[in-house]
Amino acid sequence: MSYKDNVLNKIRGEEQRANEREELWQTIACAFAKEGPEGVANELARQMSGIRKKFDTTLAKLDDML
Repeated sequence: MSYKDNVLNKIRGEEQRANEREELWQTIACAFAKEGPEGVANELARQMSGIRKKFDTTLAKLDDML
């Protein structure tokens, strides 16, 4: 992969993470507006479940590579 491709991939990754953070913030703000702090806690717990699944999947892939 060329240097140009590496830089473009990094930029795209940063943009994707920024979009994910914005989406998460909007979800949390909406949960707070609807249910208050309890809604935020529930939404964060749900989000953590998804993050854990992604982490476990990635960890399994890395383990297979070793």
